[in-house]
Amino acid sequence: MNPPASLPLPPMLPGLPLVGNAIDFRRDALGLFRKGYQRFGPVFGIRLARNPAVVLVGPDLLRLFFESTDTLLSMGEIYSFLEPILGDKVLFTAPKREYDEQKRVMLPAFHGKKLRSYVGEMTAEVDEWLDTLGPHGTFDLCEVSQQLTMNVVARAILGEPFRRRLGPELASLFKDLAGGLEFVLPTNLPLPRFIRRDRALRKLREILGAVVRERRANPDAHDDFLQALLAASYLDQPTIPDEKVVTFVLGLIFGGRENTSGHLEWALVMLLQHPDALARAVAEVDGVFGPDERPDYDSLRSLPWLEACVKEAERLRPVTHTLLRLAAQDFTAGDYHVPKGWLVVAGIALSQRLPALFRDPERYDPERFSPERDEDKPYHIVGFGGGGHRCWAAAFVNNEMKIMLGMLLRRYELSLVDPAAPAKLNDIGVLRPAPPCMVRYRRRAAVVA
Repeated sequence: MNPPASLPLPPMLPGLPLVGNAIDFRRDALGLFRKGYQRFGPVFGIRLARNPAVVLVGPDLLRLFFESTDTLLSMGEIYSFLEPILGDKVLFTAPKREYDEQKRVMLPAFHGKKLRSYVGEMTAEVDEWLDTLGPHGTFDLCEVSQQLTMNVVARAILGEPFRRRLGPELASLFKDLAGGLEFVLPTNLPLPRFIRRDRALRKLREILGAVVRERRANPDAHDDFLQALLAASYLDQPTIPDEKVVTFVLGLIFGGRENTSGHLEWALVMLLQHPDALARAVAEVDGVFGPDERPDYDSLRSLPWLEACVKEAERLRPVTHTLLRLAAQDFTAGDYHVPKGWLVVAGIALSQRLPALFRDPERYDPERFSPERDEDKPYHIVGFGGGGHRCWAAAFVNNEMKIMLGMLLRRYELSLVDPAAPAKLNDIGVLRPAPPCMVRYRRRAAVVA
C-alpha cells in the first residue's frame, strides 16, 4: 500500500472566493454532499472558509470516522463552542483519558437494570403532560418535546423533588444556555444572548450545586443516578469533585433537550405524514398497552413497528446530519491522502439515503427494518453516533420516545396543522421541524385493550 503522502489529495468541489462552500454547507449540506458524491464518489473535498475539509460517505468510511476518533481524528477542538457551558474537560470537550473515565462512571446508569427503573418516571412525566391537554386542541410539538424530554431526564437523573422544584424555570434557563452558543464570534463579547447564557449558567450551577451539597450531607436518603455519581471515584480521586458533578448533569440534560427532542419530533411528524404507518402503530400500541394507557418495561419490547418507525425517522431525518472532527495526523481515506489539520466531515444524512444500502431510499418505509429485509447493518444508520463515542444513553432515549409516542397515540387522534412540516437547521446545527410545528389532537373514544 502506498504511504499516505504519495496519494493525491481529495478532489475539491468548487466554491466561492473567501467562503468556499460554507454557505451551501450551512443552508443545504445534504444537497452539497450529493453534488460531491455524484461527481467524485464517497471521498471528496470542500472548503469551509479558509479550512479544507474532506467529506466521507458510506458505511466503511463512517466506520473509519467513528473508530479513528481519539487516534487519527480529534473532536475536542470541534466542540470548543460548548466550553462556555461545559468547560474544556467534560464530555465532548474532554481528552480521551478523562472522556473514558466519565464514560466509566456514567454509562452504567443507562444500561441493564437501571433502564427498567426509569420507565415509571418516564410514564409519570408523560401522563402529567397528557392530563393538561383536555379533550381537544393544538400544541407546538417543538416546544412540548423540548420541555418533556428535559423534564424526563431531570426527573430520572435528579429525582422528582428537584424536577418539581424547578418546574417551567428549567426550560427557560436551558433555552438561554442554548441561545448563547456560538461557532464564530468570541463568546465573551457583551452581547445580550451571551449575557443571558452566563446568567442562566450561574443560576443552574447555583441550583444544582445546592442539590449536590444536600445529597452529600444525606447519602442514604436516595438511590438514583445522582447518588451513584456522588459515590463514584474519578481518576485518582476518591470522589468526583462537586463542580464536575454539576457539569456532568448540565451536559446530560442539555443533550436530552437538543438531540432527543429532535428525534422525537421527526418520529411523530413522519408518522402523521403517513396514515398507513400511523394506523398500524396505533393498532400495535392498543394491543400492547394496558387499560390504564401506561406501558411497563416489558411492553416496550413488544412494539417492533413503532420502533421501526422511530428508526426510519432517524434514517431520513437524522438530527445530527453531519459530524466533524479534526485530522490529528495524516491518514488515508479511500484512494486519497488527508493531511493533518484538515477538517473531517461525516456525511451522515447522505450515507443514510444511499440506494446501495437502502431499497427506494427516499421513501418512508419502516418495513425495511423487518427481519425479512434487515437493512439496518453496522454503520448504515448512525443517528446516535458510533464507535467509542456512540451516545451512551441511546437505549434510554429509545425507551423514552416509545413511551411518549405510545401514550400519545393511545389517548389521542393526531394530525399536523401543516402537513409539510418543513425542516430547519437551528443555531447549533440540529435539524428539526421548523417551529412552531403545530399538532391537532382530539381525545379518542374509549379503547378496549
